[in-house]
Amino acid sequence: MKIRKQAGLSLISVMIIFMLLGALAMGFLYTIRTGRLPLNDQLQRWGKSAGVISNELKNAAGVNGSNNSSPASGTVAPNDNMPAPVTVESGVKKCVINGTVTYSDTECNQRADAKNVKLHDAKGFERPKPKEDDSSASVGDQDFRQKMLNKAIDKASR
Repeated sequence: MKIRKQAGLSLISVMIIFMLLGALAMGFLYTIRTGRLPLNDQLQRWGKSAGVISNELKNAAGVNGSNNSSPASGTVAPNDNMPAPVTVESGVKKCVINGTVTYSDTECNQRADAKNVKLHDAKGFERPKPKEDDSSASVGDQDFRQKMLNKAIDKASR
C-alpha cells in the first residue's frame, strides 16, 4: 500500500487567508458605519503624536519651535482667543432656541429666550451617617436580649 500526500492548501495557509478576509470585512464594516477609513484615522493619530514628540525634542534642544505649549509639563501658554472658564460668579445662560434648551457661558442668539442661571457649589458626595450603636438601643431591647441569653445558657447547661 502506497501512501499519497494530500493535495491542497495547508491549515496554516487557510488560517492566514481567513484572517486577511476577516480584516478586510472589519475595515469595510467600519467604513460603512463611520464613513471614514480606519487606516486614515490611525495615520492622523500617529501624525499628532509625531508633532508632539518633535515639539518636545525642539524644546529640549533649545530650538525655537512653533508651539508655545509644553504638553509634557502640562503648562500651556495663555491664548487670547480662548474664553475664560465658567465660574460660580460668572454664571451660565440658559438659552431656548426653537424649543431646544442649551446652556452656555456666552450670550445667546437674539432669537433665543435667555435666562441667567445661578450656579451653586456642590459638596460632592457626603459620607453616610453612622448607624446607632448597640449601647444606644432602648432599655427594653437590652432586657429582652439579656433574657434570651439567659434562656440559651440555661438550656445549654441542662
